[in-house]
Amino acid sequence: MAPKPYIVVGRSRDCDLILDDPTVSGRHARMEWRGKNIVVQDLGSANGTFVDGEAIETKEIRPGADLRFGRQPFPWSAKTVRDFLRAGGTDTVLGVSIPGRRFICGSCGTRGLMPAGFTGGVLRCGACSQRLTVSKPKAGWGRVLGMSLSLAALGVGGFLLWKKIDDGSLQSAAERLLPSPEASRSGSPQEASIRVHTLPKVIAAFDATASVTRNTAARIAAQDEGTFRVEQVARIWSHVRGEWRYVNDPHGDEYFAKASETIENEYIGDCDDFAIVLVSMITAVGGNARLVMMDGPQGGHAYAEVCLPEDSDTVRDRLSTHYRRHPDSNIGDQRVSSIHYRPGLAAGTGVAPVDETCGVWLNLDWNAGVPGGIYEPERWAVAIYPNGNTETLAPAADPDAEVTQVGSPP
Repeated sequence: MAPKPYIVVGRSRDCDLILDDPTVSGRHARMEWRGKNIVVQDLGSANGTFVDGEAIETKEIRPGADLRFGRQPFPWSAKTVRDFLRAGGTDTVLGVSIPGRRFICGSCGTRGLMPAGFTGGVLRCGACSQRLTVSKPKAGWGRVLGMSLSLAALGVGGFLLWKKIDDGSLQSAAERLLPSPEASRSGSPQEASIRVHTLPKVIAAFDATASVTRNTAARIAAQDEGTFRVEQVARIWSHVRGEWRYVNDPHGDEYFAKASETIENEYIGDCDDFAIVLVSMITAVGGNARLVMMDGPQGGHAYAEVCLPEDSDTVRDRLSTHYRRHPDSNIGDQRVSSIHYRPGLAAGTGVAPVDETCGVWLNLDWNAGVPGGIYEPERWAVAIYPNGNTETLAPAADPDAEVTQVGSPP
């Protein structure tokens, strides 16, 4: 059967190309050949379709363009896409280099340039760390040298796509398509994507020093006055959780409200707004906290975690005592029989700005009546710290994950 000259892309199982990412809609976009170009049509997606970083409704592109659905880069080397390219492509060649050696990683979609003077061997993608085997150039191509590239590690099949460009546009193309320094410092493809597309917006939303954020947090924490401790976390979490009203982001946009904005708006927003408020308020009273972005069976989610220096048994016992003395009937069951957390690290061994030993990273998700509620199942998880660092975490509910529950107090 001849390949179809069009494909539908989305998360739905009936799409031609399935992209299992929480920012991709069920039927996100349609791609169809028109002459030598591909027409990309957004199908009313929630998080948008982007070409060269600009949101589009319908646009003609060439194979290998910077195309993204939500936060998900388009995988030009996927088998379905290769079949689609063969259906209409006439001058897009798999494995053909150009002056400047532009490439797209067949594993994660990151674009970049081959090192100067590279003529064959093994490279590693700076974003996803995939090993890429490059054969020696074929004879007979003249200035355009043929190279066959395939994924070598883990038995994953794929290709790197190359596209011809004229010499006059080479320099601008090379500058635009070099791998992002942000992505190259990442420990997973998801972390690379977050560093490039999401991190600046989240960091801008952390405003612990804004007067509204700082004064509100200090006023709440002062009910347990003194140095920063878990009881102050409980006060802040219960206040925000009790006041919160859920509202989605604007249609078609991923909006990260500043903490002060959400506080002034009487605690209205979605999960990432909830996490941003908690991280900012905890930071404002001397604590260390982080926002965790994840994807699971129910889709994408965000929540906060706080670093506490005590061991897990002490944290659980102090939370139990606090909520016995200060229950909040508006939230619901506030008995602390167990806590859920990620193990912390000794001082100076993590990427967080932690001055003391971090015994636990306590879960501050909104799905329980107290801090330390159960984690949702996760496929992947990436932490964002207020100082701009990111970290790929072991997913919750993974058998190998370092996510722990502590049982009932004796």
